[in-house]
Amino acid sequence: IMKSKDFQNLVLSKHQNGDTPTKIYRDLKGGIGRGTVFRWCTMINKTGSIQLTHSQDHTRVIRTKTMVQKRLRRKKKVSIRKLAKNELDISRTSVCRILQTDLGLRAYKLRIEPPMTDLHKVKESNLQIELVTISTKNKH
Repeated sequence: IMKSKDFQNLVLSKHQNGDTPTKIYRDLKGGIGRGTVFRWCTMINKTGSIQLTHSQDHTRVIRTKTMVQKRLRRKKKVSIRKLAKNELDISRTSVCRILQTDLGLRAYKLRIEPPMTDLHKVKESNLQIELVTISTKNKH
């Protein structure tokens, strides 16, 4: 497996030999992306070398359980969307992944049941008595 530096040196030497970015990309057989080859060739034309001083993408926050747990302890009832956008500044799917796979948390809806009436209590006690008699018959 070639490292990024090896690819950079290979692209640099091929470009200096007069190969086009498309030909370089085809020679590498998809080892690196076409856009990356074109970007590096543009860099070579401008500066004469490939200098990756900073990442091309935005800086990413490390996805850790402790960061999400800390935020959850501070605010219990906060939506995933708000937690992702306001609190952690990472994608919503990353927060979902942390909560579900790493922390084992699941979404649920709190349901409030009305209190049992006297009729319900009588039916429940009759059902319990029937279950006890059935289980004792099966044991003998």
